[in-house]
Amino acid sequence: MLKYNMLSKQYKDHVVVNNLNIEINDKDIVGFLGPNGAGKTTTIKMSCGLITPTKGDVECCGYSLKKDRKQYLKNIGAVLEGNRNIYWKLSPVENIEYFAGMKGIGKKKIRNQMDEYLEMFSLTEKRNMECGKLSRGMQQKVAICCSLIHNPKVLFLDEPTLGLDVQSVLLIRDVLKNLIKEDRTMIITSHDLNFISSLCNRIIIINNGTMVLDEDIDFLNRYSESIVYAVEADGVRDDTEKIIKAKFDVEIEKFEDSVEFMVTLNNDNEILDFLNLLKSNGMNIKDIYKKKSDLEDIFTEVIGNKKTVKSVPEN
Repeated sequence: MLKYNMLSKQYKDHVVVNNLNIEINDKDIVGFLGPNGAGKTTTIKMSCGLITPTKGDVECCGYSLKKDRKQYLKNIGAVLEGNRNIYWKLSPVENIEYFAGMKGIGKKKIRNQMDEYLEMFSLTEKRNMECGKLSRGMQQKVAICCSLIHNPKVLFLDEPTLGLDVQSVLLIRDVLKNLIKEDRTMIITSHDLNFISSLCNRIIIINNGTMVLDEDIDFLNRYSESIVYAVEADGVRDDTEKIIKAKFDVEIEKFEDSVEFMVTLNNDNEILDFLNLLKSNGMNIKDIYKKKSDLEDIFTEVIGNKKTVKSVPEN
């Protein structure tokens, strides 16, 4: 369905994307993740023909971006970060008609499809309102409608929940779940692990422009569902440290006048057992907080364990 062949982008001496070789299958919903500056948005922009690769190519549905650009782009849809693919002075209907026209599709041909999407995304009552007067969540839904109106096989979503409140995030998630039922391939970037894990079946992580992991979504679920507490205490004796490690999945970092425990639990109730163990061994607890797993945690493990799943050949 979508294939990256040695895809690279370099600005002077700075390599942003480095020899990506990835195959994304039909109906895959991929969480395309990485820290800020990893090369995610640059990869998506190259995939959409907005940035010219330094080398390499992208194929979609058998068409090459480099050799069959027009046919390639017919199969691609995208919602870029920050609602950049809608005009705020136009209404949802006018935006959809405009972007359909950009693809060479007339108003009559899209009328039924447009009405279907407006109803699906709960935009029917707002169809003639200026997009600038809509909420961020509604603007994002209009952007998704515009990206879909030419019926692309592959949809790119770059940070679709950025800046949205919780209710809007839930709305966008429900919209995308409806689209998944249409057997569409999607590539989604986001820093929200729960959002990604609720939608995707596959996760790809890049760092410094290089792919470091390509796994089933179960890998990510381990992080989004994990319960981790950070506990700071006065210090720990060697014999006490052995007792703690024997009973709990814990990482210990020692400082000059304190120690921090990062303990992973099966449920929240176990934190009481952990604290009681520390107290029974004479330790004074200074601070405790529940830690939310994020991409930094994933990269610490992935890169620390050197868990790169595919070698990247050099030219």
